[in-house]
Amino acid sequence: MITNSLQQRMYDFIEKYYMLNRVPVSDDTSFFVRELAAQLKLDVLSLPSGTDCLTWVIPDKWTVHEAYIETLSGERIADFHVHPIYLKAYSASFSGLISREELLAHISDHPKYTDTLLYENRWQYQLGEKQDWGFSLSYDTVKKLSDETYRVHIVTEFGSGTCDLIDWILPGELPDTVFLAAHTCHPGQVNDGIASIALLLELFRYLQELPSRRYTYRLILGPEYYAAAAILQYGNHISHLKYGLYLDMMGNSHPLSFSQSHSRDSYIDRITRNVLKAYDDNFREASYRGLYGNDEMFYDGPGFEIPTVGMSRHPFEYYHTELDNLSHCDFGKLEESLRVLQQIIDIFETDCIPSLTYKGPLYLSKYNLYIDPKLNQKGYSHLQEAQIWMNGERSCLEIAHLIGADYQFVKSFVNQLCKHQLATTRPLASQIAPLDKVLVEAVQ
Repeated sequence: MITNSLQQRMYDFIEKYYMLNRVPVSDDTSFFVRELAAQLKLDVLSLPSGTDCLTWVIPDKWTVHEAYIETLSGERIADFHVHPIYLKAYSASFSGLISREELLAHISDHPKYTDTLLYENRWQYQLGEKQDWGFSLSYDTVKKLSDETYRVHIVTEFGSGTCDLIDWILPGELPDTVFLAAHTCHPGQVNDGIASIALLLELFRYLQELPSRRYTYRLILGPEYYAAAAILQYGNHISHLKYGLYLDMMGNSHPLSFSQSHSRDSYIDRITRNVLKAYDDNFREASYRGLYGNDEMFYDGPGFEIPTVGMSRHPFEYYHTELDNLSHCDFGKLEESLRVLQQIIDIFETDCIPSLTYKGPLYLSKYNLYIDPKLNQKGYSHLQEAQIWMNGERSCLEIAHLIGADYQFVKSFVNQLCKHQLATTRPLASQIAPLDKVLVEAVQ
């Protein structure tokens, strides 16, 4: 159910583009990216087929003219123009009459859901000439295939094209950059990629409207894996990338989860952990690439090691199926995801190191800061303990972790202290120490 203009805007965006044949290199993917770039008034980063990107190679453009299976009487069993995932991505051309047994050798079906199509995309990541072909059918349909002979007709074309990317940089006071990314590929699916793009577009509109930005923010959109390899090889200012957040499956109805960066406890891990804990104490935290696993293996991989977390709503029962559609995208949850991302941004923008200008425990009620322990014992204890850590050595986020509090609780307290000239703050250094070092210091 759509309940407001924000949700309607995201719905309209997804509806317009999600059924396109959005494979890594295709006319449909280029159309999608170039329309988006025109809306955002950006240039497109384009790399021709065959371009080396790190150790990866941009694939050929894949064009589908026709692809169907039918009985000899003309009944269509599968048709690419009805749904793009009927045809296995990067299938080669084939036309002829084949037996039922031979057809079944080229068919995939879902191992769990009997009434849906399975998305098959591994061929698009394999180098070399494509000679095989395949279709996806529901298990229920496969069981009804009783004819001895079927007609298969596939007309596809491989040729030179371009891998087109969005690389949008919003400068801040610091060159230090937080990038956010999602993939443009996965045809005929909503949560898997394009819903995250709709979400990030709203987030970057929010970032544009901020009166100032401490960090620089960068939006990277392109086909899975190839986009990251291309940006890291050919993008500008890669050394400025300090932290990353990769989004996937953000519009389904399950709780938000995140997979850790490779270091497990970088600054962006701590931010994400604190925000999600405040949002839902039952959130799931997984190991590096422990949820879906996407382009973080490039950014936070060999030779770069830019701390990058993956955020998603996990599990998504309709992953890589035709049921990943608009009816299974919860736009209320998508809007909720936007608020969570805004809170993550807020910590990047506002975290600071407080120092008290007084000694001894503060006479809280004198400044209208008292919390009655009979009503809120945890809040009262947090106030008392937070003051001890406000010694000019630790940030608000670090203090929040040490006392087990929400960042916003600590930052609000610091703001009130500053208002009464009871504390001063200074900005964080651009490089944040790992938390294990903070904890070692805390017990010394």
